[in-house]
This record gives sequence, structure tokens and C-alpha cells, in this order.
Amino acid sequence: MRTLTSHLLGAWQPAGAPSATLVNPATEEPLANVSRASDLGKAVAYGREVGGPALRALSFKARGELLSGLSKVLYAHREELLDLAMVSGGCTRGDAKFDVDGAMGVLAAYAQVAEGLGEQPWIIDDEPASVFRTSKVRVQHVSLPRHGIAVHINAFNFPAWGMIGKAAVALLAGMPVISKPATSTCLLAHRIAEIIVDAKILPEGAFQFLAGSAGDLLDHVGPQDVIAFTGSAATGAKIRGHAAVLANNVRVNIEADSLNAVVLGPDLERGTELFDLAIRDAITELTQKTGQKCTATRRILVPEGLLEGVREAIGEGLARRASVTGDPTVKGVKMGPLASAQQLADAREGIRALQADATIVQGDPAREGFEGVSEGKGYFLEPILLEATSEAALRADAAFHRVEVFAPVATLLPYDGSIGAAAAIIRAGEGSLVSTVYSDDRKFTAAAVAELSPHLGRLVINDEKNAGGAFSPGCVFPQGNHGGPGRAGCGAELGGTFGLDLYMQRTAIQGGASQLARLLGRRSAAS
Repeated sequence: MRTLTSHLLGAWQPAGAPSATLVNPATEEPLANVSRASDLGKAVAYGREVGGPALRALSFKARGELLSGLSKVLYAHREELLDLAMVSGGCTRGDAKFDVDGAMGVLAAYAQVAEGLGEQPWIIDDEPASVFRTSKVRVQHVSLPRHGIAVHINAFNFPAWGMIGKAAVALLAGMPVISKPATSTCLLAHRIAEIIVDAKILPEGAFQFLAGSAGDLLDHVGPQDVIAFTGSAATGAKIRGHAAVLANNVRVNIEADSLNAVVLGPDLERGTELFDLAIRDAITELTQKTGQKCTATRRILVPEGLLEGVREAIGEGLARRASVTGDPTVKGVKMGPLASAQQLADAREGIRALQADATIVQGDPAREGFEGVSEGKGYFLEPILLEATSEAALRADAAFHRVEVFAPVATLLPYDGSIGAAAAIIRAGEGSLVSTVYSDDRKFTAAAVAELSPHLGRLVINDEKNAGGAFSPGCVFPQGNHGGPGRAGCGAELGGTFGLDLYMQRTAIQGGASQLARLLGRRSAAS
């Protein structure tokens, strides 16, 4: 059985004692061992001192060409990566595409952003402003890459997209990366790292890969470094409170728990294309990646008069999906296992917590026996739909407003159809990555934008007119902001050029009007 090692200091490190064993989550068959790395302080310094200067010596356009090259190299290995995602992550082929193709898509998108930034070494954020009306002194804001390293600590659910999405933005901004994937699904991330290293597209020291435990990595971060983390709120709090992070005021971006919601408007009617879209999206968000998405829907707000029809429609769809849950390498399987035994245990515990305030109306958390696997093997959970009363839905202390079950689990929450009640329910989740409104009532959707947006990183509005071309709300696009307030971590990633802010320092340059014009030049089209 192979041992996965880290690529640090310009080389794959020798294998030491294994720190973990990776298994196929559908069959529990061992796949690889993971070796623990050392000398992480040296790796951080190496990235800063070797990778950083090499990247900053390139223009934005040149760095974008690197990203384009990486996208093409990964595409050449696409089929291999899809197969590996199915075996190591429990993904169906469709879910594997969501992850792997998403990684290549982010690289291509940020390569395109780079074209607009051109050959200049900085981003000019605004036009020069006079300090007062009769003065020739001007102030202009400019963003430049920080002289540190970007430490990326990624989640288990998107080993390709998560790692590459963060890396693409940091590299374009001019910061070297040390990427640490979640151990349980790191076989795919490790293979991608091998492809990147073998391609020799990136400058030396621009990309390092840490397999296994983070060890003392955070002990070595400094004031110019950036940490970007995706995972649980509890781990995010530990990172924010780390002694070195606090002592050096290290910039930290957290993308954490999120109780995302959808709001079915009071005007929604069965038999319409918009109703069908809402049901289809709900089923997709419950079951895609086996519900293991930070953007997956956890709360479904339904007008009381529509509750029976929605329960029936979603229930029928989930029953069909439950019947084809199993080993994703088996033909016809539409949903695979959770990523690990711990994820399954946590999901079942979470469902028990939800049952204090809601009732299961679809699915059996204790089911055993799934398509293509031996009885009792694999980390499977069929889709679970719960339902609360309208009174419980408005209780801020209800479990479905507090507990995120990272699995194919959601709760129906009846409400009176008013935007006030919907907003109260959304607010009870204390900050989410995304919520979606399905309505043709313009007054209702305008009120939703005003009342819901402060509690969200992204708000999706769907109506009958765009129902045919709408995307499922869990899709994250590099052109839009990915992050959210409060419980969701208060982070912000992607969003086109906004994503570069995390890795750049905005500085106010003050001087004479003609001096600034000669020094800084003009704003680029993408600024």
C-alpha cells in the first residue's frame, strides 16, 4: 500500500511513520497511508523567501498564464482524477465532476481575470482624490501582494475544488501557497499536487503541499502571512485564537458552518415551472455530494398552505434517490456514502438533536444495506427529511437553527408567507453562506433582498421567467462572493477581483497629482 508524503522545500519528503490510513468510504477497503511531515517552519520560510519573490516578479497577466497552464494540465488527467474521486471520496461520477471540473473552472476563470489586470505590478483601487478642494495633493489607494505565505487548510468534502480554488486566487495575487488538505479524502488532493509539481509550471516555492497533520505549522506564521480555512466553526475558533496568530495579527479567513435556507414565496403554485424548480433544487441540494456541501440547503421555508404538496413532492424524489444509494462505482447508483465513519456518526447524532424540535417524515437514519456493498459496510445514510411546526420554526433556540448536519438532511419549516416571518427564521441561523427565494412577487423579493441580505453571503432569486435556466443554489461560481457573516465564518473568497483582497495590502499613496499619475498610471479595466 502506498504512502502519501508532503511536497515541501522543493522536494517530496521521505516517508516516515504513517499517521493515518485512508479507506474507500463505500467498502472500507484501505487505500493508502499518510506520512506526517516535519520542518514546517523551514517550509513556511522557504515559501516566503523563494516562492514569494518569484511570483511578485511576474505581472498579473503572466501569473494568469500560469493558472491557464495548470487548468490544461489537470484537464489532461481528468478521467484519472474522476475515477480517484469516486474511490477515495465516495463520489458518484456526477459529484466527482462537480469537484474536479470546478477546480479547473476556477483556474480558467482567474486566468481570465488576470487578462484584465494586465502587466502592472499592482491594482489601482480608485481614482486620485483631492485632500481638500484647493490642494494639489491627492490620495489614491493601491493594492499590492503581501510579502508572506498563504496557508490554506481545506475541508474534506472538496479535495480538488477547495484546494485549487484557494490556490488560484492566492497565486494570481502574487502569494505563495502551502496547502493542507483534510486527511480523510486527501488521496485526490495528493494526486493533483503530484500533477502540479511534475508539470513544473509554477515558480520554485510557489506551491507546497502538506499531507497529514498540520503539526506546528501555525506556530510559524507572521504578520505578512494569510490563513484561509474551510471547516468547522470550532476549528476556525482555534485557528483565530492561536498564539502566533494573535501575537502577529495574522490575517485569517474562515468559511465555517452554515444553515442555508430556501424560501418558497406565498405566491408559489403547484404545476408551475418555478415550483418544479424549487422541488428539483431541494432534492439536488439534499443529495449532491451526499449533502456534504457547505452551501447545501438545511432549512426549507414553506407557506403553510403549500406544506402538504411540498412534503409529498420532495419525499417522492428522496425516496427514488434512497433506492439508488450505494457504491458509486456501481452502475445506476445516484448517491454515495459519507466521507468517513466519523462523518456518519456525527450525522446520526445531529439527526437525534434535530428530532428534539422536528419529526422525520422521510428516510431511516438506521438503515443498513445499500446497493453494491456488503451488509454493514460503508458509511451510508439515506436522505432524511424532517418537519417542524410553524411555532417551532420561529423559536430561535430550535435545534434546526443551531445544528448543521453535514449530510443528506434538511428540515421543512412552515411559515405564514410573510417576509417578516421568513426573515426571523433566516436570522435565527445567525449567518449563512447562501439562501434562495422562489417567487414571482416583486414586492416580496424586493423585501427579501432588503431583509435577508445582511445575514447572507449570497442571495439567489428565482422566478418563473428564469426557472428554465437557473442553477442549483449550491453552485459556487468564481465570479460571485463565497462567504457569509456570523456562524458562516465572516469570510469572503472568490468574487472575481474581490477575492484578491485577502492576499493583498491596500495602501493609500499620497502625493502631488502629476506625481501620482506618473508613478501609478491608470486604473485597469478589471479594477
